[in-house]
Amino acid sequence: MYVVMNVLQVPKAMQGRMTEMFGKSAERMKEVPGCLEFQFLGSLDMDKQIVYTKWDSEQSFRAWTESDSFRRAHAHSNENNPATGSQLEIYEVLHGAVYDNK
Repeated sequence: MYVVMNVLQVPKAMQGRMTEMFGKSAERMKEVPGCLEFQFLGSLDMDKQIVYTKWDSEQSFRAWTESDSFRRAHAHSNENNPATGSQLEIYEVLHGAVYDNK
């Protein structure tokens, strides 16, 4: 598995707007081949939000970033984006477990 985190620098005052922008992403990402998980994370005390995705492989992630769907999803991001910076972090999952503790 393959985990990608886009760490966004977002001023606290603009985090609500960014959260709205990513509000529908979870539903859209469900349809992307190879995407196993999507989460939009907010920091409690920092000017940081994180787009977390888990993929079945690097190839699936790369295919999505080269797709028309990706281009459409990011077409207007620069003009409305309250983020002041971002850093892409990519990891290979070496060990993992999923728990369903209902």
